[in-house]
Amino acid sequence: MTRSLEIEKKGRLINVTHQIPYEINSDDTGEWEFTPRRGHGAMYGGIHSLQNTWELVHIGWTGLISKNNVVIEEDLPQSDKDELYSILKEKHSCLPLFVDSETVSGHYDGYCKTMLWPLLHYIIWNDATDGRVESTQWEAYKAVNQQYADFVSELYQDGDIIWVHDYHLLLVPSMIRAKHPEARIGLFIHSPFPTSEIFRCLPKRQEILIGMIGANLVGFQTYAYARHFISTCTRVLGYESTPDGLRCLDGYFCHVGTFPIGIDPEEIEARCNDPTVQSKSQALKELYAGKKIVVGRDKIDLVKGVLQKLAAFEKFLTDFPEWRNNVVLIQLTDGATNESAKLEHKVSETVAHINNTFGSLEFTPVHHFHHQIQLDEHYALLSTADCAVITANRDGMNTTSLEYIVCQEGENKHGPLILSELTGTAGSLSSSLMVNPWDYAGVAKAINDALVMSEEEKISRHMQMLAHVKTHTASFWAKSFVKVLEKSIAASEQSSYTPLLEIEPLLNNYRQTKKRLLCFDYDGTLSEVRRFPGSSAPKSSMISALQLLCDDPNNAVWVVSGRDEATLDKWLGHVRGIGLSAEHGSFVKYPGSSKWINLLEHFDMGWKNDVVEIFSYYAERTTGSFIEHKRCSVTWHYSLADPEYGAFQSKECQNHLEHAILSKLPVEVLVGKKKLEVRPTTTNKGEIIKRLLAANEDIDFIMCCGDDRTDEAMFKALKNVVDPSLPVFSIVVGAKDKKTLATWRIASVQDVLGALTALTNN
Repeated sequence: MTRSLEIEKKGRLINVTHQIPYEINSDDTGEWEFTPRRGHGAMYGGIHSLQNTWELVHIGWTGLISKNNVVIEEDLPQSDKDELYSILKEKHSCLPLFVDSETVSGHYDGYCKTMLWPLLHYIIWNDATDGRVESTQWEAYKAVNQQYADFVSELYQDGDIIWVHDYHLLLVPSMIRAKHPEARIGLFIHSPFPTSEIFRCLPKRQEILIGMIGANLVGFQTYAYARHFISTCTRVLGYESTPDGLRCLDGYFCHVGTFPIGIDPEEIEARCNDPTVQSKSQALKELYAGKKIVVGRDKIDLVKGVLQKLAAFEKFLTDFPEWRNNVVLIQLTDGATNESAKLEHKVSETVAHINNTFGSLEFTPVHHFHHQIQLDEHYALLSTADCAVITANRDGMNTTSLEYIVCQEGENKHGPLILSELTGTAGSLSSSLMVNPWDYAGVAKAINDALVMSEEEKISRHMQMLAHVKTHTASFWAKSFVKVLEKSIAASEQSSYTPLLEIEPLLNNYRQTKKRLLCFDYDGTLSEVRRFPGSSAPKSSMISALQLLCDDPNNAVWVVSGRDEATLDKWLGHVRGIGLSAEHGSFVKYPGSSKWINLLEHFDMGWKNDVVEIFSYYAERTTGSFIEHKRCSVTWHYSLADPEYGAFQSKECQNHLEHAILSKLPVEVLVGKKKLEVRPTTTNKGEIIKRLLAANEDIDFIMCCGDDRTDEAMFKALKNVVDPSLPVFSIVVGAKDKKTLATWRIASVQDVLGALTALTNN
């Protein structure tokens, strides 16, 4: 039976989390104990729910290991590591990573907690330094990510799916992809993701983003976080985006999606019905008999809003004096970082202040407990409460609010939930009482509204929230993510890709032929596309390769570009024997000649005034854009403008041109990389190819390279004109799924140089 179940499983799902799902402790006898790790129950529960359809493997750091519940400071001996590895692998499907304490300090306590965590929660660092500490921590972060990536890469087999979790491991997807280009990788971010204005403050912003987009699918808790990520990649990396994801430079599409995490309501319901929880719940009711119970449970950190909650509760007791002596706030906190110790002191002072102001010998309005409580006590408290208050300033997905809804159902109480609109859960639980945690009067009013709410309204709100919690469970979250990941992988694998250029057939045909035509575009083919058009001069290595090709009397070498004559003369004019065509075929300079021939000499250029007027209108309204004037064309560049606004203005400008100019004048609009160009329709790069073929009828080998839409005219001309038996190598530079008429693909300008060098070596 087990064997048949194994056969039915889809494959292996490798889960890469910061820590394995178990806390490790040993007793005096040396026996190892493994207890479920607290704090990430929703994530581990969701992953565990996939075990019937996938063969699950967990990879992660062991976490701090204890002996008799006291943390072991020194590293474990190798024999203990081997024993632990063996037990975890065989009994729990976990493959543990052992990270030394110094590296943990730099990675988790350092870069993760002092750089990434604050930024992801919209906190800009206060203390500026000379960068040495950050540099050391970054190296530790990178080293740990590489350790994870190497570990996964050794384990990875074709067909596996890798699921990487959270901000501790943001570099892992690209590190794995560097070793396994066709790997199937998903990344889920459990924390918030800030706007591009916040994220771009991170010194290593590009490295982090490039690490993340190595995944086929990047998932977030809310639509807003996903939108922020896409916007940040567009602005920082300059990538083109769609609502579904990002078009990456090296070819594939990185999908981006929204997957709000849930909990396991059935397990919590079972817990709430446990006699232990029931008895503790009854004890709480007796302890606070005649009082309304407002409950809160939060970590002590800068974003959970405990201080704001206390200030709002004080405001509540001030504004609604009738509730004094009738309401208690039970606030549970935990957390033990250096920062939380200072915050804990402030919280204790605020609690003391409220109790001194509104308390008496027989009544204390705020009960604050700063320690981890048992799950039984936690569920008993949530079941007994009349109202829960979650006032986090920022939060990924607050599962306490989800647990509260399920616990209230068990007691049939239907207590209202007061929820900060800034948490990730807010978008899912719209029937809660939404508050701005910084508006103390608003939170105070919400507490009063919750306590005086009619039973009908309570039930109505509760049932709507309960329906969401019961359908959007941890299991639903995990299955949804993996399902979309499978679809995104299938979409990328089924695309009709242009095959990568095979050098051997190219070289063999090159050697065997006597009259060759070699045509190259300039920008994006012989030189990288730059943000400043004037900074794209060719590298000396590229010039050398072109010169060697031109020195061969059997070669006719041409550069067919959209650049003007002066620029091509400046950058390529000194290459002996090269032919040049400027402005998409409007001008030609034959090899050995110093004179440019204007093929549009008798063409009326009066249309330029109308085009310049329209371009000027958009240039004035798009900061960072500018107009480039050529003799036979006009170009509007927006590469320096805001990426999203520039693209929007480009579409508007294109529509304007098509309606006002194209309908009545013999010109066309070329949509290039961050630019619009208007030129006469009578000539293009394809016309130049036809002219060259007509002048050289004995050509027996053709190689043509280009990278954008304007070069498709060359590829089209070769398909329509050339004898099928002639060896033609039409090559597009760039992404493998780029729509093109070319028959081959080269990934980058550097690879073009490599191909030219291979030809010259022959």
